[in-house]
Amino acid sequence: MPFYGMLAVYGGCIDHPEVVCVKSREELLSHVGRCFLVVVGDEALARELGAAFFADEEWAEFARFFQEAVGRGRA
Repeated sequence: MPFYGMLAVYGGCIDHPEVVCVKSREELLSHVGRCFLVVVGDEALARELGAAFFADEEWAEFARFFQEAVGRGRA
């Protein structure tokens, strides 16, 4: 059975056991309804899928915050 984390990310990545980093639109679609979807850098795709959208700069900031929270044991 494939792994479905809490977060599937297309266009960016975070190294965490609950984050699935996908490399294609099709792979992201396989996670619909199974986890929270995030699209980095492609607002049209995010809108089409009803996924969260991050611009590249926003994603970089979120990834830093997430890694800091993991380091403090909160994620």
